[in-house]
Amino acid sequence: MLKTKSLTNQEYGLGWTHEEIITPLVGRQILSYKDLPLAVYQVQTKFRDEKRAKSGLLRGREFRMKDLYSFHLSETNLDEYYEQVKTAYFKIFKQVGLEKRTYLTLAGGGAFSKFSHEFQAVSSVGEDLIHLCRQCSIAINQEIIKEQTVCPDCGGQDFEKLTAIEAGNIFKLKTRFSDSFNLKVKDKTGQEKSIFMGCYGIGSSRLMGAIAEILSDEQGLVWPQTVAPFKYHLLVLTKEKLDFAKQIYSQLGEDNVLLDDRFHLSNGQRLTDADLLGLPIRLVVSQKAGEKIEVKNRTEDETKLVSMQAIK
Repeated sequence: MLKTKSLTNQEYGLGWTHEEIITPLVGRQILSYKDLPLAVYQVQTKFRDEKRAKSGLLRGREFRMKDLYSFHLSETNLDEYYEQVKTAYFKIFKQVGLEKRTYLTLAGGGAFSKFSHEFQAVSSVGEDLIHLCRQCSIAINQEIIKEQTVCPDCGGQDFEKLTAIEAGNIFKLKTRFSDSFNLKVKDKTGQEKSIFMGCYGIGSSRLMGAIAEILSDEQGLVWPQTVAPFKYHLLVLTKEKLDFAKQIYSQLGEDNVLLDDRFHLSNGQRLTDADLLGLPIRLVVSQKAGEKIEVKNRTEDETKLVSMQAIK
């Protein structure tokens, strides 16, 4: 926990996780077993007193996280929801272009369960070590490999050691926090029961760093369309075509287009900058192309000339 002192010498801990905050808040909302299951989430700044803060967004003392907490009447219901979140997380990693590099990884479960699960994106700059089962593609974190030398999913013993970036994790808290805060509810029979909990997190700022590290190439960044700040990078190479470029800019929507009209720079420099910034689609307007627009996807070498109406 990252701590600080006020001018009156009072010590404060900056938010590093929020089970202790969410649990009593949710307790005010759960009045009956009919209110369950319940899930709440936030996107919030977190702080950790990292001794080795490094690698920019990948390991910082301050970072952004989407954290989700779920509340259930039974452990069976928690297990079912846990699997749903697991599936949803893999859909997220697919949408941001990391599905072929991200593996479900077994990690220690502490006092709560035998295992928790991490989502590890393989990268040469990663700080975590994982052991990937060659047979079923389930991985085991380096921290527990001595205790779990056989793949619990398929029984395989052939592992590949890889470096990876932890992009997310999910955890069955069971009744650890609900018991601490006396979070209970009566079931259909009137019997009072502790509520089962799960927590699920994706470090959104760390995920951005992972995307940049894993998907970039020799020319620069390569942003997937789902997370790119703009879909189009529009370059107008001559002042005579500026009005035409502004028509395109207006048609496609200002929120979708980054317009480069820096005529004081060479065209070569601006084209290089476009690759460096890595927006999904580059559009070039020039005298040579006339009323056509040169279109190039960031991940492809081919360019083509199309009309303004043909751009979507």
